Amino acid sequence: MSGRPAPQAPDACKRASALAQLLGRELEQLRGKQISAAAGRTQTRATLGRLDALLSIGLGFDAGSDPELTYRRGHARNVALVLRRTVEAALATSASGAGRNELLLQAIRFADELTGTVTWIRHRVLELPAAPGARPWNSTWAGRLLGVAARLLPAEQRQDFIEDQCGNLASVASRREWAGYFLGLMTEMPRVAAAAVVENPER
Repeated sequence: MSGRPAPQAPDACKRASALAQLLGRELEQLRGKQISAAAGRTQTRATLGRLDALLSIGLGFDAGSDPELTYRRGHARNVALVLRRTVEAALATSASGAGRNELLLQAIRFADELTGTVTWIRHRVLELPAAPGARPWNSTWAGRLLGVAARLLPAEQRQDFIEDQCGNLASVASRREWAGYFLGLMTEMPRVAAAAVVENPER
């Protein structure tokens, strides 16, 4: 599961919300016997399948940094699960007339609740700040190692240090020289960090 919503998540949520509304209307038609039971089963199950696929995209992320979004996302998934189970129970041939009507009514309410929840999620996702762009120290293994090594330095010096060293490494033409420079830098990091702390005792 992704740590941030995928770029297509808002559109998937928008389409899922529209499908949940459509499902509600289809269930209303079934309940009012405006379409045959056989046609209704086929149509409703097709809509459920499309809805599940869109929800897997629109809700497929971990929103741990946003408690309300985390709650709504979990709620939407639960409502979608209960909605499917209720619809399947209503469509079962063994369901009695009165029982089927009650199940359809419950499913319509769940569809309406899912519509509102997914719409809210879409708006909140659109409000989230854009993901930071890729930087040399998080897009290459050498950059990531530099980022780890830089943790030995005072916080205010880390970014400048990483940028400088990434620039130095990029300017080395020979792979052998590059490897020698990088290994030497890693070896010297404890000494560099110690000197930095001496210069900045209030680390």
